[in-house]
Amino acid sequence: GNWAWRVNLFSALAAAAAVALLFAVAQRLVRHPRTDWTIEMAAALAAAICFGLGPVWWAQATVAEVYALHNLLLAAVLLVTLDAPRYRGRRFAAQMTLLALLIGLGLSHHRTLLLALPGVAIYLLWSVPNLWQPRRAWLLWLAALCLPLLLYLYLPLRASAGVLDLHGSYRNTWAGFWDHVLARGYSGFFSVSALTVERTPQEWLALGLAQLGWIGGALALLGCGWLADARVRKQWLLVLLVLAVNLFFALLYRVGDQEVFLLPVFLCLALLAGGGVALLLRWLPRLGMPAGYSWLVAFALLALLAWGPGRGAWVNRSQAWQVHDYAVDMAKVDFPPGSIVLGLEGEATALKYMQAAQGLGRSATAVAADDPQQRRELLAQSVAAGAPTYLTRELEGVAGDYSFSGEGPLVRAWPRGGAQVAAPPNPLSLPMAGGRLLLAGYDLQTLAWAAGPALRLALYWRPAAPLDQTLKVSLRLLDAGGSPLLYADGAPAVSDQFPLRQVAPTTAWLPEELVRDVYTLYLPPLTAAQPVTLQVILYDAATLAEAGRWETAVTGK
Repeated sequence: GNWAWRVNLFSALAAAAAVALLFAVAQRLVRHPRTDWTIEMAAALAAAICFGLGPVWWAQATVAEVYALHNLLLAAVLLVTLDAPRYRGRRFAAQMTLLALLIGLGLSHHRTLLLALPGVAIYLLWSVPNLWQPRRAWLLWLAALCLPLLLYLYLPLRASAGVLDLHGSYRNTWAGFWDHVLARGYSGFFSVSALTVERTPQEWLALGLAQLGWIGGALALLGCGWLADARVRKQWLLVLLVLAVNLFFALLYRVGDQEVFLLPVFLCLALLAGGGVALLLRWLPRLGMPAGYSWLVAFALLALLAWGPGRGAWVNRSQAWQVHDYAVDMAKVDFPPGSIVLGLEGEATALKYMQAAQGLGRSATAVAADDPQQRRELLAQSVAAGAPTYLTRELEGVAGDYSFSGEGPLVRAWPRGGAQVAAPPNPLSLPMAGGRLLLAGYDLQTLAWAAGPALRLALYWRPAAPLDQTLKVSLRLLDAGGSPLLYADGAPAVSDQFPLRQVAPTTAWLPEELVRDVYTLYLPPLTAAQPVTLQVILYDAATLAEAGRWETAVTGK
């Protein structure tokens, strides 16, 4: 397959291995003289199901991201840590060497593995007599820890060969190397930023329950009962310490995707849920239930955890092609030579990937600039230099400084009053907004996208006078009876969007300047002869008052 397929598959394999190790960790945690093997297996399966089928985990397990491998290494660290006190002499030294090697690998991959180390250190110092006393094995353990960290030498070696990172921020100097290794550039996320998503305590709770389900959450609370057993208290305190430190970090780290930093928390909660299953199955015979029925209860619990309310809707991602389609669509824009595309890092990465992997869009240079002020400055410099310049999304404060035209999923910026837009393929002359805005034409195409066929509609607007309304466009696909068609998930085929992807509201448009405005709408399942109408309604975004409408026939597949 292509590069993306290979790395996505690697994430899936790492995620599967993480769930397998989580199963083994849960087995170790509930292993007890009064816990038979059936209870042990049921508890481990419950932990694996709670974590493995969570929506946050599943989403990260099916994309090219760092979190599947990170949690695999975390589960491996927990498993080796729990086993270490069982050994003595050389076998203990070997176990500690393996632990140091795994920690080094974890730190060379994702530095938040540091958050597990307080719990690991406290557990080992508590469980292994005299571990704190110096010994020659310390040198071996230190070497095992440092060996994987040599992977960081890849950075200066490749940078010296002229290779750049995605956003070009890595500086091949001593200071630049340590900036990257120590993640100094990310310290700003400990305060509120443009990417911060504020959540209430209720929303945090809902996020956790969506991951575990109500039954998994209740079992996790029940699993805390293991702390009352002195023989296994240390092991469960290790789990709780890892949970608490990671939760504290995730709540303080104010990024837009805080939920991915909660994955170690969800992993620990899943272990607690497995512990809750083990306690429940041990207590049932004492409550008078015949011993032979315990396996029925175990099966029912596992079934509810796997197929209970809210479970499973996110598992089928086979048709989740929207990001791929966006990247291809962006890369297929007819870029003039020397074009500049300004966007967020993920958007710039998508274009760079398509350029390198598929050979598309090579006339453009993607520039990542997450900071809006930096994008404004780069936009001004690029337009002033005469380079064709495109924006991937809205950018506050630029609407009155430039003219704009839609190009696929992008918006091109022109010098103010200098937009060069070709005449519409299908001319119209339809007054709207009380005659102050003219729908001068349109272009309509069907796109064969991986996620299914889509309509590409280009509307050509010409203001007759300055507009004092911020207008919005509603696109609707209607059947012969005038009702909206439905997608496979039951949602109506309706899309409300601001013109020009909200880059420039209608109040900033210049009179008599032709504005090309592009929209995309996925088509629901259609038959070849099915009559379909595309309806376009222009309305005031503030009052919802209609400012005009137009419709045209659409042929089925």
